[in-house]
Amino acid sequence: MSEPRKISAFSTTDGTRFLVPVNYLTVKRVRELCGVNVLDILGPGEQLSGFLADDVKLLEVVCAVVRPQLKELNWSDDQFFSVVDGEVIRSATNCLMDEVTEFFPEPRKGLVAKVIAKVRAAAATLEARQVETVEAAISQADFALALQTHGSKASTSPELSESSRGRSRSANSRGCREAASTKTGCTPHS
Repeated sequence: MSEPRKISAFSTTDGTRFLVPVNYLTVKRVRELCGVNVLDILGPGEQLSGFLADDVKLLEVVCAVVRPQLKELNWSDDQFFSVVDGEVIRSATNCLMDEVTEFFPEPRKGLVAKVIAKVRAAAATLEARQVETVEAAISQADFALALQTHGSKASTSPELSESSRGRSRSANSRGCREAASTKTGCTPHS
């Protein structure tokens, strides 16, 4: 009898480790909680770009994937989201892609693996271009002039300080939320 395959895992910023199992129960749960088929995330079309381009959407999917583990920890979605940063989401995304690939039998597994390799290569190329663009913009920017202009107008303007008096923030801007379920189905922990 062969040894069971190890399931991919990622760790949050606080060191909590989460397994990323992709099976039919996971597919069903993600569909119910997020309205998407997790297996289509790696398919062609808008599913792929929509999720890989939106970290919050992607994190909602990951949250649904690890939902049983969150329940065991008695964590809310907010608790989970609060211990995720850019590196964690990158790791979780890679785990999810790897596990979706492993879900399929051959020859489809090989085809999905090719798609993932192309997506990863394209993402790396895009990231490198973005870094080059930002570095060029930083090197060409005249920060001294920008600070002089900002400091001479904004910080000493009586009109600005008068116009900001008496304003109140809306309930939404204060982050007020009902204690109801979030989109992915987890209620905040009391």
